[in-house]
Amino acid sequence: MCGRYSVLTEDEIIEVRSIIQELSMRLVRDDLLNFEAPPAREVLPTNKSPIVSNGHGGLAFEYAKFGFKKWDGKGVIINARSETIKATRMFSGLVSGGRCVVPAREYYEWKEQPADDTSPAGQKHKKPKKIKHFVQDTEGNLLFMAGLYRDGGEGREFVIITKKPYGEVVDLHDRMPVILKVDQIEEWLNGALTPDDIAAMDFNASVYPCEELARAAEDEDGGQMSLF
Repeated sequence: MCGRYSVLTEDEIIEVRSIIQELSMRLVRDDLLNFEAPPAREVLPTNKSPIVSNGHGGLAFEYAKFGFKKWDGKGVIINARSETIKATRMFSGLVSGGRCVVPAREYYEWKEQPADDTSPAGQKHKKPKKIKHFVQDTEGNLLFMAGLYRDGGEGREFVIITKKPYGEVVDLHDRMPVILKVDQIEEWLNGALTPDDIAAMDFNASVYPCEELARAAEDEDGGQMSLF
């Protein structure tokens, strides 16, 4: 956790750029002009996705791979716990020189439903079913997740920082990403916010089963489903 989140559409990329510019941050012009929204609807571990990071004499909107390659080369690490990043060897040096922000429309979690115990005698109980849920900003704003990045042998890669859950997310998972408000983006990137600060942050999220959100989208679009 957080292991999957949505990609940004072209309109949302423009929105991110506008937000960053309003904070008087400088983006490398070519980074956004050359950016094309990927065709997939979700970002999975090892996928490349846009982040906002320090670089090129200012702040850059750039691609990076989701997940730090493990020391044994088997798999990737996708999350860093806000409570322990200062003491963890892999992350401690990045707190001062490897901060980033990961924009998304929403992220996803799976909630396990109880097994069906109504099966006739002698039949096996059905396995617990996992239901996919969206976690979104209550007011529909973009999410800006705090992260850390580093440069590895295969290029730039990032992890998403997590904390204890708050609000509706408590019933969904025991961790959630650190979600920054727009006016906290610059404070995170320039070091004004500490790991202790972000560990104590609250975020009012709305949680929906994906099927429920899909049906609502179909009603609005006359039968055409849209996840954005």
